[in-house]
Amino acid sequence: MSRAPVAAMLLLAACGGASIDPGLEAAFRVPGAQYVPGEMEDDSGGPSAATLYLSRSQVPAGTRSLLVSGSLEPAAGGVLLGLDGDRGHWVMPAGPPDPTVPDLLTFTARADLSPLAEVRTWTLRVRATGADGRAGPALETELNVLPAGALGGELVFSLAWDTDADLDLHVVDPAGNEVWARNINSWQPPPPGAPPPPPDAWLAGGVLDFDSNAGCVIDGRRRENVVWARPPPSGHYRVLVDTPSLCGAGAAIWTVEARLRGELVARAEGESTETSTLPPHDRGAGVLALEIDVP
Repeated sequence: MSRAPVAAMLLLAACGGASIDPGLEAAFRVPGAQYVPGEMEDDSGGPSAATLYLSRSQVPAGTRSLLVSGSLEPAAGGVLLGLDGDRGHWVMPAGPPDPTVPDLLTFTARADLSPLAEVRTWTLRVRATGADGRAGPALETELNVLPAGALGGELVFSLAWDTDADLDLHVVDPAGNEVWARNINSWQPPPPGAPPPPPDAWLAGGVLDFDSNAGCVIDGRRRENVVWARPPPSGHYRVLVDTPSLCGAGAAIWTVEARLRGELVARAEGESTETSTLPPHDRGAGVLALEIDVP
């Protein structure tokens, strides 16, 4: 199979001459990156990727804004990333040096998984590339794709609504960490210089499983959950419902539920109207739906 050199792909992207294929056929998607149909470059003596970090190793199909980041040797000009066996992969330029390790460059991506992504264990692969287009050795990690909504847990907050509108679930934990579409996990990674966390450390946080109807791209789900798979922090929780858009619907009737160890402990209902769509739609946005205390 013939593959275009990565340097050429980056040059084309910079000049506006790259393919406009958005990669919607791929299970793994990186908004803002250049999509390349087909297999990733093989190792051809290019620079190496030094580290690879994935914010979650188990995600439901349809997950948005999955954080993928890492570091690259200083000779790197770009990075390739994608799932082994997917229909294509993605090209990104290298980012600025790592402030904690100045002799390494960085890369950061917020990836989406197709709602139709195959439920199985995938291999996420990353390679650095040099200015000459040569790719280096791969770094790999497992990504387990689960059925949409499959995450269960100790504490579950759920938002469901009745029309093809774009509603967002926000949950604020006792420490003030807010889980929503732009911060899908309340777990806080250790500060720079601290020992690396175990691979499953993210499970300690509350995790948003899906951003339904985001940007009025209608997926038919009309449901979002924030799940603590492990015993949640004790204290006070607040749940808000934001309405970025009604997407042409006249209104949306919504229900919020909280379940602790499988038992329904709180429930609230409400209605989103055109007034509900007024900005801002950011951290802390929306109407307060319910509050609970977890012992």
